[in-house]
Amino acid sequence: MEKLNDRVKNAFKPGTPSAKLSFGLLFFFLALLIVVFGFWKALFVLAVTLMGVFIGSAETLGKATAKLIDKIYPEKNRKVVYTQEDLEKVRKAAEANREAQQKAEEAKEQE
Repeated sequence: MEKLNDRVKNAFKPGTPSAKLSFGLLFFFLALLIVVFGFWKALFVLAVTLMGVFIGSAETLGKATAKLIDKIYPEKNRKVVYTQEDLEKVRKAAEANREAQQKAEEAKEQE
């Protein structure tokens, strides 16, 4: 199963030769759907297909639906908890941003 996941990820990784074929086939079938059924019917077929993938990939339908609803409509006044790792990433990013601004200012002064 792990090999299959890696193959699928590599097949749709932009810039790789296999991605050209994968995206080419994907968009060919999408265009074929639109030509055969029309835009709205093709859109309906794609929506129902995505719903099937969603239901099929869920552990239980209830949990998956609740998770999807939480993503679309998050709880209000929910307390956000950050880990030390998250805070460290923010600190590093802020520090890198400050250094970049200082270098840009120094470059302007030298001109």
